[in-house]
Amino acid sequence: MNKYINKVLDIMFPPKCACCNKIAGHIICADCLRDIMRESMRACKICGKAPYLCACKKINNIEQLVFPHFYSGEKLKFAIFKLKKANLYYINEFFAKGMYNSIKIGDRINLGDISLICCTPRVKKSVNIYGYNQAEKLAKIAAGYSGIKFERALKSAGNQKEQKTLGKSERFLNVRDKFIINKKADIKNKNIIIIDDVATTGATLSECARVLKAAGADKIYALCAAST
Repeated sequence: MNKYINKVLDIMFPPKCACCNKIAGHIICADCLRDIMRESMRACKICGKAPYLCACKKINNIEQLVFPHFYSGEKLKFAIFKLKKANLYYINEFFAKGMYNSIKIGDRINLGDISLICCTPRVKKSVNIYGYNQAEKLAKIAAGYSGIKFERALKSAGNQKEQKTLGKSERFLNVRDKFIINKKADIKNKNIIIIDDVATTGATLSECARVLKAAGADKIYALCAAST
C-alpha cells in the first residue's frame, strides 16, 4: 500500500533531485549521481579498494563495517544532510538500497547468518526537532530488502550532545553508558546488523555493539550509508 501511495505522490509531486533540487523524476538526477559516484566511490587511499570492499576502518566491538560510499564530495554530503533533516522517503530509499547492495556485492557479511537488524538511537533532542530517526528509516528499508526482521533493540538512556559538535575523544565519552537494551528485543545469541547513517569515529556504533554484546548478542556487524 505504501509503495502505491508513493507512486501516486510521485505523479502528483514529481521528485526533485536531492542535490540540485531540480525536478528530475528520480531520487538524484543523472548529473548529480555521476558527481556523487565519481567522488564517493573513489578507491580507498590505503587499500585501493572501492568503498563497499574497503575494510580499513576498524571499530571496537564490530566484526565488520560495510558501506557503499566514502563521505566525500559536496553533493554526497548534501544528500546525507537531506537524509538527516528532511525525512524524504526517496532519499531514504536511495541510501538504504545502496547499503543493501554493498552487502550483496561484498563477502564480509553473510545475510544468512543474521538474525535481526537494528539501528543506533538518535539523540532525543534531534528526534523532537525533526520527528524521526534517520538510522531507523534506513534500517527498516534495508530489512525489507533483506527479509531480515527489524527490531528496536536499543534505546537512548540519556540526553547526550550531538556527536558532530565534539572532537574524537569527546565522542567516545559522550555516548558511554547512554544506550540501553529494549527489554522487548530478543537478542541473546543473535548475530545482528546495526545501522547508522555515517561512520566517523565509530564511537556510537562501538558503544551500541558493546551494550548488545553485554546483553548476550553474539556477532555485531555495522552497515552505514557512508564512512569517513
